Amino acid sequence: MGRLEGLNALITGGGRGIGAATALRFAREGARVGIMGKGQKTLDETRRRLADAGYEVATFTGDVGRKEDATAAVEAFVGQFGGIDILVNNAGINMGRPFFEKTADEWAETMRVNVTGTFLMCQAAARHMIAAKKGTIVNVASVRGITHLGREGVMDYLASKAAVINMTATLAKQLAPEITVNAVAPGHTETDMFLSLAPEIKTNMMAGTYLKRAAKPEEIAGVILFLASPDAACITGQTIVADCGFSLKAG
Repeated sequence: MGRLEGLNALITGGGRGIGAATALRFAREGARVGIMGKGQKTLDETRRRLADAGYEVATFTGDVGRKEDATAAVEAFVGQFGGIDILVNNAGINMGRPFFEKTADEWAETMRVNVTGTFLMCQAAARHMIAAKKGTIVNVASVRGITHLGREGVMDYLASKAAVINMTATLAKQLAPEITVNAVAPGHTETDMFLSLAPEIKTNMMAGTYLKRAAKPEEIAGVILFLASPDAACITGQTIVADCGFSLKAG
């Protein structure tokens, strides 16, 4: 029997990267899985990959930062599976631009997706979890949301992920004792964005990482799995850093 046998899990940003890896890991552990994203194409690609591996996954198209979409996705998921036991908030954006060139609209869009989107998905799912008197929420933050690891040019992204870390701890208080709420803070991870970087940029990034490598999406998915599983039933309000030692550096 898998660690998530018989549980219903919805993963946002599930069409690629960490979200897709989490969907596959959850399915292997016996969960009934739904993935949500803005683009049907990437969702369909992930659905086909899981089907090729012998697993079924449901897809839900929508923008987490729009209340109507967040609510509709959760309601559709609950309607299809009969309830929601696990929510993984993985959807997010990052628009790098120097501080004096960044626009207010770009700042607001980052906050809308990364912070408001997480809030709206939590709110929509938690209503069902409270009624069922059980549930688990895992938010994907970032090691960059930790105070001493801020980086110029992506201040809006860092601020949004710091907000997710704080929201996680506060929401854990709000939803206790029925629901646990935790976060994972990945460091450099081998997503499409990371792999597209120039070799010298990746070399510089690894120079400040003590294990001298980036994490694989599957490794971050493993941390998410732990937090979503009964093994973490006594953990709530915490953020687990999974960064190959990047955060050990001074700044």
